[in-house]
Amino acid sequence: MNIKKVLPGVVAVVALLIVGAGVVGTIWPRINDVETGETPQYPDLQPQYFKEPPYRVYDAALAVARDLGWQQIEEDRGNGEINAVDITLIFRFRDDIKITIKPEGAGTVVNVRSRSRVGKGDFGTNARRIRRFQAELAKRL
Repeated sequence: MNIKKVLPGVVAVVALLIVGAGVVGTIWPRINDVETGETPQYPDLQPQYFKEPPYRVYDAALAVARDLGWQQIEEDRGNGEINAVDITLIFRFRDDIKITIKPEGAGTVVNVRSRSRVGKGDFGTNARRIRRFQAELAKRL
C-alpha cells in the first residue's frame, strides 16, 4: 500500500473528527449533571410550580416516571423524593434521576436532577430527560 495514497484519507478523517468535536462542544455543554435551577448551562430548566397539594403532585410525578420507563424507582413519599434510573438506548448507560416535591406557599414546587454515571459529557441527554419529564408532568396537572 502506498503511503501517498492513504495519507490524504487519514488526514481528512482526523480533520473531520477535530471539527466534529468542536461542533458538538458548541451544541452541548461538556457536563453530565443537570439540575433544575442550578445548572447555568441550561438556564431554561427551572423548578416547576403547581397549585395542587404535594400529595397530588407526588402521585403524578411517580406516574410520569413509570410511564417514561424509568427503572429501579425508589419512593420516599414522606420526604417528597423519587429516585430512579434511566438506561440510555444505544450504549445502555445508567443515569440517575432524583425528583423532589416540596410544599411552597399555597402550592408545590418540583425539582429534578439527572446525572450520568459515566463520562464527562452527556450530549444533552440529561437536559432532554428533564424537559420531557416536565412536559409530561405539566400535562397531567
